[in-house]
Parts: sequence; structure tokens; C-alpha cells
Amino acid sequence: MSGQCETTDIIGADVASEEIVVAWARSSRPVQTILNNRKCIRAWLKTLPANAVIGMEATGRFHQLLADEAVARGHTVYVINPKHLAAYARGVGQRGKTDPLDAQLIARFIDRERDQLHPYVAPTALQRALRNLLSQRAGLVRHSGAIKQNLRATQAGGGALKRAQQKALHSLSALIAEIDAELKRTVAAHAELDTRRKQLQQITGIGFLNSMALTHRFDRTPFTNSDAVVAAYGLDPRPKDSGKHAGKRHLTKQGNPEDRRLLYLAAQSASKTKLFKPNYLALRAKGFATTEAIVILARKLLRIAFAVWTSGKPFDPTKIGSQACQKP
Repeated sequence: MSGQCETTDIIGADVASEEIVVAWARSSRPVQTILNNRKCIRAWLKTLPANAVIGMEATGRFHQLLADEAVARGHTVYVINPKHLAAYARGVGQRGKTDPLDAQLIARFIDRERDQLHPYVAPTALQRALRNLLSQRAGLVRHSGAIKQNLRATQAGGGALKRAQQKALHSLSALIAEIDAELKRTVAAHAELDTRRKQLQQITGIGFLNSMALTHRFDRTPFTNSDAVVAAYGLDPRPKDSGKHAGKRHLTKQGNPEDRRLLYLAAQSASKTKLFKPNYLALRAKGFATTEAIVILARKLLRIAFAVWTSGKPFDPTKIGSQACQKP
């Protein structure tokens, strides 16, 4: 535990769409509720001492206003993975779930574990725009697929209804295409970033959408090495060993599931190419199942992408099997 914990206010915030419940670690101060809007958040932040530490659970978009405003005022913010917090609650034997209890749990978690956490860094306007567009696209693709499946399963109505259905689906496809165009325009306005994105797209199996997602992720997070990248994407296998028993590994599946899905699809595509098919077949020959082989190939693509990004050099397919490209 950090020595700063003894002199710094450590606060847990349970954030909902309309309200934020806050609790202090190692303090007799009562639990407090504030409205989740800019005016109330700024007024509350002014009551805190300098360099306070505020923890909150990632809640889609609801936590973003508090996180950004707190960082802007010089406080340290930690945004916690909900899965990690749920596991911590079970570990400490929390016997109930209310907003005040959750705020107290977050404060306790930050108080004891913050030395192992990475502080939140507010995104730039460009990074926020890219993430919003990518999130919009992912939601539209997901719901469009569900609608298509539902229409195929039901098949009710006459010609007029079917034409209306096709018109609606066409509108969704047109909206997705417009988001893709906006993504291109947004990155094209930043020449250096666009050049690096195009280098990523040169990697076999990596298309436009994956190059956009990778560009956003690498530009947003200063990863120290490729192992950290693999872990952030949730593609690292979790060991489950005890004594002499070596348990079956499972992916941790941490991080953004859409980014992980896109990379898996890229690996599926790459496995059919002249460049990566030998790798894929070699993995299958070793006894790996199809999904396992694709996941291993996805990890390889991710490491190659990180090497291309950090080196600033184009993808060199002749170095597959040793290095994708060399760092300067």
C-alpha cells in the first residue's frame, strides 16, 4: 500500500446515470450523494482537498464526466474493471449490494490496491471521437445482425412488409457506411496518425476497421511491450495450476470485447492467406483446435501490429517467423 494513502483523501464513487454515491476510505465522513451532471460534480470537487484519489467503476459512459472533471482539477482517478470489483467483493465477503456499500467497496479497493493500478488519463478530443464512432458502429452492426436473424426466423407478412424490411436494413447499412466514411475523414485530418494507420492496414489480415481500432488503442494507451498489449486485449491465457497438476488454460478476456472480436476475425481471414496459412496448419497439426489456432494467430497479429506501430516502419512479410519489423 502506498505511503500516500495516510495523508490523501481516498474516495469511492458508485456512478449511475442520474446520481453518484461517494464514500471515503478510513474516514468517519458520511456517505454522500450528488447529481451526475457537470454543475453538481464541479461544485463537489471544489470541496475536496488537493490531490484527492477517486476510484469508480467503468459504467459505459456514465462515469466519464466525473473522471474527466476530476482529472482536470488535478485529482488522481482510477477507473476499475467491473469484473475485478465483483471478484474483490466476493473475496472480502461483502454480503449485500447497495449503492452506499458499492461506494465503500470501491474506496476500500483503491485504498489497498492502487499501487497495482494505472491512473486514468483523459482522452484527447480525437481519441474520444474515434472511440465514439467505433462504439456506434459496433452497436449498429450487433443490432443489425440481430434484426436480420429475427426476420429470417419469422418470415411473416407479404411483399409490402418485406420491402419495408429491406428498406430498413438498407438504411442501417447506409448508416454504417457513413460512420466508416466519418472515421476515414476524422483520421485523414491528422496526417501522421493516418500514415501510421495505413501501415497497420498493410499487415496481412488487418483491414480498414481493425486498423482504425488498433490505431485508437495504440494512440490512447502507452503500452510498454507486446505482452502488455496481449493482456489488455484479453488474449492472454490464464494459468490454473496446483502442485503438479497443470490445469487447462482459458483466455482472461479482459478489455474491450469488440476490439478482441475484430482481431479474431482478422486472424480468421489471415489463416486463409498464403502468408499465414502455413502457421495455421502447423498449429492444427500440433493438435490445437480450430478456435485455439485462430486465437494464437490473433496474438501473433497483435504483436506484429504493435511492432509496426512502435517502429514506425512498414510491415515486412518476409520477416514472419522471426520478427515482423525491427525497432529503430
